[in-house]
Amino acid sequence: MGKRLSVLAVALILISINTYQANAQQDVREKIADGSYNKGDFYKAIPLYKDIVKHNPKNIKVWYKLSEALYNVRNHTEAVEAFAVLHKLTETDKHLKNEYYTAFLHYGNSLMAVQEYEKAKRIYLQFLRLKPGHADYRSMKRQANAKIRACKEAESLLSLAYLGEYEIERLPNTVNGKYSDFGPVWLDNQSLLFTSLRSDSALEISDNEDFSPINQLHIAKKSNGEWQEAELAESFNHDFFHSANGSLSADGKLFAFSICKENKAHEIRCAIYQSRKVNGQWQDPVKLGKHINKATSTSTQPAYGQVKRRGNVTEVLYFVSDREKGRGGMDIWYSAKDRKGDWSKPVNCGSAINTSGNEITPFYDDASGTLYFSSDFHQGLGGYDIFSAYGGLKSWRSPINMGASINTGFDDTYFSWRVADANGTLVSNRDGSLSVFGKNCCDDIFYVEKHPVFQLPGIVISTDSLPLPDATVGVKLKSAGENPDSLFWVTASNEKGSFELPYRKDLKLALVVAKTGFETTEMDLQDQYGNYPDTVVVVMKSLTEEKEALDKMVAQKLEVLSEQRLEGKITAGTVLVMEHIYFEFDKAAIQPEAHQDLDLLFDYLRHNPKVKIEIAGHTDGKGDAVHNQELSQRRADAIRNYLIDKGIHKRRLTAIGYGEERPIAPNENPDGSDNPEGRRKNRRTEVIIL
Repeated sequence: MGKRLSVLAVALILISINTYQANAQQDVREKIADGSYNKGDFYKAIPLYKDIVKHNPKNIKVWYKLSEALYNVRNHTEAVEAFAVLHKLTETDKHLKNEYYTAFLHYGNSLMAVQEYEKAKRIYLQFLRLKPGHADYRSMKRQANAKIRACKEAESLLSLAYLGEYEIERLPNTVNGKYSDFGPVWLDNQSLLFTSLRSDSALEISDNEDFSPINQLHIAKKSNGEWQEAELAESFNHDFFHSANGSLSADGKLFAFSICKENKAHEIRCAIYQSRKVNGQWQDPVKLGKHINKATSTSTQPAYGQVKRRGNVTEVLYFVSDREKGRGGMDIWYSAKDRKGDWSKPVNCGSAINTSGNEITPFYDDASGTLYFSSDFHQGLGGYDIFSAYGGLKSWRSPINMGASINTGFDDTYFSWRVADANGTLVSNRDGSLSVFGKNCCDDIFYVEKHPVFQLPGIVISTDSLPLPDATVGVKLKSAGENPDSLFWVTASNEKGSFELPYRKDLKLALVVAKTGFETTEMDLQDQYGNYPDTVVVVMKSLTEEKEALDKMVAQKLEVLSEQRLEGKITAGTVLVMEHIYFEFDKAAIQPEAHQDLDLLFDYLRHNPKVKIEIAGHTDGKGDAVHNQELSQRRADAIRNYLIDKGIHKRRLTAIGYGEERPIAPNENPDGSDNPEGRRKNRRTEVIIL
């Protein structure tokens, strides 16, 4: 007996030793991760923190630092997941929520980046209810309030993005590397100067190295329609410091750019240099005077411009600085060239342009008198959005967001025209950019092409010829079938039922019109010869006129989900069609008219906690079968996620997309023509009691 106890005691001691060693190893890893985190080396810290929370999933402090590290490297997809865990761990503890208050603001910002605007608004509102007692909380509250307004604006921008107005394509790997590539400047129609850190793999920097790898200016040229490998712009680069953000004057004789270096306080400070072309040769760059450059602040991202007023032309240098007497963060300033040819004392561009946030990457289009810039405070889709403002110097009209055809929820910057109002470039870390680290870490240069858009007048009427106001009007590619991502809601009918529809003549488009209480209507815009009408007339059928169609569904033993039906006897195998959920060409998102069915279903499940259901998504037979199956799955998932968010446990909900496999009506008429009514029935969502 004593021997058996001795063996047990030894085993327990060994377990304790192993546990102690494992904990000690985790403590060491956490200290190493914290060291990298505190130095701003988030890429080294992230995998260490991930390993720690894998073994200790309730370590709130590590979840906070992992979330913040992912946020700082702009990996917003993973940041959202990490912030969600942190949010769950702290939701019942007011002290912890106030301790990690910055996480709420950053969580909302990451949600905006991935375009989850409703969730972002809820998180910002929670942030506004905190009382952390920190000095920076007041300014952060201003940011949160601005972001809530931006979320509302973002939903509007997404709904008004016009199909095909801009085509945006990432430039090839001969231009874009795995690190950030930015600051594109068109030297001519075939030559692009930009900033880059050229490396094909992750760079390891030792603490004892005197010089880190540096960004330098490069030039890429296009030959026979192909971009060639970029080469160093020898005239402008510094051997030891970052060279970046160039700008070429209108006459091609001046080139301005930034040189950036680290000061004794380990802060990056940039100064603007200028080179002059003499007899076809660029002279050595000269640092601009103390008006432009200040030792206590950064001056960067120069942009030449010419402001034309009353027959006079003023040479202007716009640039970005965080100097004193700004409006907060980085502001856009300007310096006008005086009669002696010197740059005068800089002036802030004013409150129309600059905010308490950051305004960066100016580009001035001389021909139109328009300033293009990016802001993280003016209302947009998330991160930095690109804006345009007409004017010059200190006099500007209100900036206009360039819309969801240009901007994303990520950082969109450095917009410039190659040919005014026709094509140019922008810089973004949006999905599709190349990355040597985590997703969306690094910026790439994208080519932008704008297409001419025409206006087609139209009118929306009912079957009894009465005008229908407030009908939402959109267009979609005919070739896209049911693909919801191809639909762009672009306008709405006025009180007389009239609307103006923007369209591209070279696209084969279908018109989609939606209005509460009416069946969503789709029609081709072109005739068989590819011609557009002078005016388009849309006749919408009231949903009350659908009673006969619904009766036929009942006759086919397909029951409609309703309050009366849910109050009756429901057995396993019962199939209920959700009458108000047809996902008419939307983006697999829940629409307001669907809430009545979803709330009925939620109440039923809440009062019957043992019931499990299958949510079955169906499409019509138009378009690719594989795509239709994926589309129906996304739609079924959207309903499942809605119910989960309302409090129904996920184990009670199964979502299956059947695509076009199970039609209940013919997609075509006997003569082979399209049957919109049949396709509408087939685009249904069913609830099956398990």
